Amino acid sequence: MKKLHLRIVTPDRTVVDAPVDIVGAVGSEGAFAVLPGHIAFLTDLHSDALWYRQEGQTREMAVSGGFIEVKPDHVRVLADSAEYLEEIDVERAQMAFKRNQDLLAQAKAAGQSGTDQEQIRQLSASLNRASIRLKLAAKKVRR
Repeated sequence: MKKLHLRIVTPDRTVVDAPVDIVGAVGSEGAFAVLPGHIAFLTDLHSDALWYRQEGQTREMAVSGGFIEVKPDHVRVLADSAEYLEEIDVERAQMAFKRNQDLLAQAKAAGQSGTDQEQIRQLSASLNRASIRLKLAAKKVRR
């Protein structure tokens, strides 16, 4: 069976560099899956789960920010962050979620200037990343 070469890179490390059967992620147009021979495209990477299947085993990770390049024989992911389920520190994710939730409420109450809008956007993105990590961590607990 044909394989895709998957390479996932963050500023800190290469997370995956291996042949896989299928890759799934969420981009600007929604969720998608890629099999060998897929048409080439480039999309931004949304903060969500990314998964791949390798030798019959499916692996999931929380990813945030970046881009995905798809070619018929490979998928390259440049992400701001990527961590496997087993790497997620649930306590830290819960603290980040609560902290960002509180800061977001304070920023929204403070006003609507351009600076405040940028702060609100950044806090919303941080809150979303913490939420994704908690959602995936809940899967880890159920297994």
